[in-house]
Order: sequence, then structure tokens, then C-alpha cells
Amino acid sequence: MLTAITLIIMFGVRGFNSSSSDAVTTTVTIATTIPPIDETEIPAAVILGGPAPLAPTGSAAIAYPATQTDVITGTAAYSNLGYTETAVCYSIEAPIGRVVTVTNINNGRSITCTNVFSLLVPNGVTVILHTSVFIKLADLIDSPIPVKISW
Repeated sequence: MLTAITLIIMFGVRGFNSSSSDAVTTTVTIATTIPPIDETEIPAAVILGGPAPLAPTGSAAIAYPATQTDVITGTAAYSNLGYTETAVCYSIEAPIGRVVTVTNINNGRSITCTNVFSLLVPNGVTVILHTSVFIKLADLIDSPIPVKISW
């Protein structure tokens, strides 16, 4: 079609320019063919390097920290507990009669005491220490203090 239009234009221009008989006009037609695009074919994935990707399974691996059932963190306060100045304490989480290690998180000091039963537990306090035991961990004015309790 492009060739036919070019020939028609060439003869039309030659007819208007008929006074110059010695001029030769040469027309060169270049046709390019574009192949049709096939959109139904999807190219395969190309892996440029490294291991092949894993297919998604719908779940992700989640790491949980190791937990110990005999270690808790909380706060400690003091009281005379109605006992003598022996190393006694009371924690509702620890078993009664067990030797408990209480570590002050702020300064790293630790003590051991025997867990005894008591009814005096203020809200927000994890362990009640006898006054003589508490002063080995911190000053009385620092109460309550953050502690780690293990048994």
C-alpha cells in the first residue's frame, strides 16, 4: 500500500514538473516488517545468581526466646513478716518452703531466702523480703526494686 501511494505521488509530481526533461527521479522505498507480538506466551523466570527462591507456604518462622518456668521478674518490697531476722521471704509464684534466690536487677546483688506463707502482699509487688534481707539488696528508701526471682 505504501508503495502504491509513493508511485501515485511520484507520477503526480513528475506531471507538474514536466519542463525539465533531462532530470531523472528515482524513488527508493524501504519497507520494514514488524513481527506480531504474541501476548499469550509468558517468558520463564531467569535466576541471575544465588539459590532458587522458595515457594511461599503461607507461614513464617518465628523465633521465641527460651523460657524458664522457675525464673520470674517483678518487684520486691520489705516487711518484718512477723518472723525473727532469719532469711525469709514470700512470693506467691514460688513454692512454699523452697529456697529462693532474689537478684536486684539495678545493681546485681543477690540473696537467698526461704519462701514462707504470708498474707501481706501489696498490689504490684512480686516478692516481700524480710527487712534484714532487703537491706542486703538495696536501701529501704529504694523500695520497691526490680528483681529477678529464681528457685
